[in-house]
Amino acid sequence: MDALSRLSGGAAGVGVPVADVDEAIGRGHRDMRTPLNLQSLSEDGRAAALPEGTWALTPEGVAWLQQERDLS
Repeated sequence: MDALSRLSGGAAGVGVPVADVDEAIGRGHRDMRTPLNLQSLSEDGRAAALPEGTWALTPEGVAWLQQERDLS
C-alpha cells in the first residue's frame, strides 16, 4: 500500500504498473506475490485494477492509509 501510495502521489484512481510496485518494494519484475497482494487489497476495497493493466488506490485505500498515519 505504501509503495502504491508513493507512486501514485497518494491519489485515488492513479494507475501504477505492477512492475513499478515490484521495483519500489525491492522485488524482481514479475514476482507473483505482488499481483496476489494487489488482488487481496482489491478484495478489501483498498485498491483496484484499472483497464490499462495498472493498479490504483481507491478512495477507501487513501482513507485507510491516512488513518494508519494518524495512528502512528
